[in-house]
Amino acid sequence: MSRSKNQLPTRCHSFHLIVLMAGLTFTTPVVAEQFSLGILGATGRVVAGNGEIEVVGVIDKSPASQAGLTIGDRICGIANVPFPPHSSRIDDGGNGPQRVLGESLDDIAANRDETARRIVLNVIRNQGEQPASIDVACQLPYRAGVLQDEGRRQMMDRAAEHLRATCRADGYWNSPVGLTGDRVLTAWATVALKSLGQAEDAQRLDQCCAWLRGPHGRSWVPQDPMQKGPDNLGNWALTASVVALVECGAGQLGPDDKEAVRVVCNALKQRMNDQGRFGHDVTPGYSGKGFNVINTLSHLAWAMGTKAGVPMDETTWNLSLEQIRQSVDPNGGVRYWTMKNTGTADASLRTSSMALALAITKQEPELVETFAKYLDKNAARTREAHAVGSMGMILAPAALQRYDPAAYQRFLNEWRWYLSLMQDHQGKIHYIGGKRNNGGDSYLGQDRMACVIAIMLLSPADKRLILFKE
Repeated sequence: MSRSKNQLPTRCHSFHLIVLMAGLTFTTPVVAEQFSLGILGATGRVVAGNGEIEVVGVIDKSPASQAGLTIGDRICGIANVPFPPHSSRIDDGGNGPQRVLGESLDDIAANRDETARRIVLNVIRNQGEQPASIDVACQLPYRAGVLQDEGRRQMMDRAAEHLRATCRADGYWNSPVGLTGDRVLTAWATVALKSLGQAEDAQRLDQCCAWLRGPHGRSWVPQDPMQKGPDNLGNWALTASVVALVECGAGQLGPDDKEAVRVVCNALKQRMNDQGRFGHDVTPGYSGKGFNVINTLSHLAWAMGTKAGVPMDETTWNLSLEQIRQSVDPNGGVRYWTMKNTGTADASLRTSSMALALAITKQEPELVETFAKYLDKNAARTREAHAVGSMGMILAPAALQRYDPAAYQRFLNEWRWYLSLMQDHQGKIHYIGGKRNNGGDSYLGQDRMACVIAIMLLSPADKRLILFKE
């Protein structure tokens, strides 16, 4: 139920008062983020510098709907404690309304006592000419905390249910952009399901591996790997395919899977130029400056290949490794290029995939430590992987679990709010992107990638994957 209170409350609305009194207008673009409001069963929007969550969608018969929350409401606090302002700084992660709401919902919903599962949202609502302050009391259903074993397994199960339901009968997940996207999405969805160790997935995973091998057992790699192949056959699809095939076989691959892995690893070797640089496909991009994320993902593929008995080419490995060495920032992250001062704001995918590659092959322990410390210290920026909010969130937990389980637990604590808000009142998993460029996740299908993220965030401690084992 809702009840009216005083007009224009200072506790949550001072920013708006200042703007109205000063008669200010804004000419710069406003950066906003839209995201699920978790177990409330609604969708919200935050704007940098503002301590409010604007409600932009409400699911029928959800706790939010039953409490009377409506589109256009602005949630500004909980139980008379205002939200801190949202920040567009990537190092702030979810600090602000997102973290406070997500962690509060996770805590309150985990109470066994129904009377304790009531959250009072302080809301600004337009009523006539003046906005009014009201309280909206939402009764939450029971749900174990996302970091409790019960809640963790429930969230992984719900994510897996969606992946199973959306897998095509012939063993792949279709993306919005064609074969390359299909392969990346299928590979990581396969890895996620494998991490659960459920017997019901065995046949489906076999089908997925057969699909990833492709119609001629070469994973769609042409006889001449310097040809782009169908749909340009991006290198990120090649690397993901190796990880999936090796994980599904737990390193003990049959001859067909092993041959596909060998073909792909060799193709990556041939696609690297004599300076150790890669591009999206066969040509190093950016006027020859290269594309370090493909170096690091290729290292991960080559490392996984060794677990399946496919020997790495040491000359190729070392040439690419030198490219990465030249790209390590003073803070320990891997830069986009070897160029200095290009930043590591989006370094989570590059850094975590390289840390995993070196850890799996038991090489360069000092460099592994450098990368792991970067991931641990900069956990709040993990979802800012270039063009894909997902890939850093998929691989950083694995790298941290391998390095130090305590660092992995710190990572989970950092992202508890995110996991809480991802899962609505019906258990459906919703995508929450980064603050910057999430285009790559749109290419793959955000609903499926959200499920992969949830599973890969929560499953490392089970150690069922090669990626997770020490």
